[in-house]
Amino acid sequence: MRIDAHQHFWTYSKDAADYGWMGQEMDVLHRDFGPAELAPLLAEIGFSGSVAVQARESEAENDALLAHADRSDLVKAVVGWLDLCDPAVETRIAHYAGRDVFKGVRMLIHDHTDPDFANSDPHRRGVALLEKYGLSYDLLLKPPHLPSATALVDALPETRFVIDHIAKPRLADGWDEEWAQGMAAIAQRQNVWCKLSGMVTEADWTHWRDAPYTRYLDFVLEHFGARRLMIGSDWPVALCATDYTAAMGIVIEWANTLSPQEADFILGRTCQSFYRIDHP
Repeated sequence: MRIDAHQHFWTYSKDAADYGWMGQEMDVLHRDFGPAELAPLLAEIGFSGSVAVQARESEAENDALLAHADRSDLVKAVVGWLDLCDPAVETRIAHYAGRDVFKGVRMLIHDHTDPDFANSDPHRRGVALLEKYGLSYDLLLKPPHLPSATALVDALPETRFVIDHIAKPRLADGWDEEWAQGMAAIAQRQNVWCKLSGMVTEADWTHWRDAPYTRYLDFVLEHFGARRLMIGSDWPVALCATDYTAAMGIVIEWANTLSPQEADFILGRTCQSFYRIDHP
């Protein structure tokens, strides 16, 4: 089963105020996106479904994504948002963990001004509760946040983590050595996986094809191995640079140069295992 491990839905027409991160340069995103639009895109590339990930910091987001999952078999898993720094968050974790399709939680680490937020006491206490309820944690990072994220992972060796968007290296500038050092370090932790997603929007949007994707993909394959890598589109955010098929094609074409077993893991099997998605 091939799965897009990272995409978003939103009702911009109703909730525009919640998406302040969408600047005017992202005007292509200023509309509604739902499963009905994603379905033919997945079918075109032979994928069976996706993981819907939060895009705003609100429990209403969780409820909206779960409603999509109720209506569409394409949504194989939901990664929602909870305020893990809230001392009373365990009751909310337990509430959402009661839904089988709710598989993980994400906070917007890279939006915090403190580069050490990931391993701050309040955040670490909240993340530490997730494994008790069978939930994983998506790490939304940029290169400066990798040392703190590595400390968090070291503190919680039983928790399953996945790095979103390969930690957003500066693809527009070529090779990012800060990123490389941080990723090589965190990849040594066996409870960390990595999503091959969000790369086109870290490149120059006008000349996105020129970014050294293969060099980055080869690097994470060397350090994580195929069993800890999973493809993701970051649709519809990827539309800022290109269309869905082209964004996914970067990883699909690269994966198809590997062994069939490696490609099988990267294009679906890793995601299915990490998010504990039952095969139909």
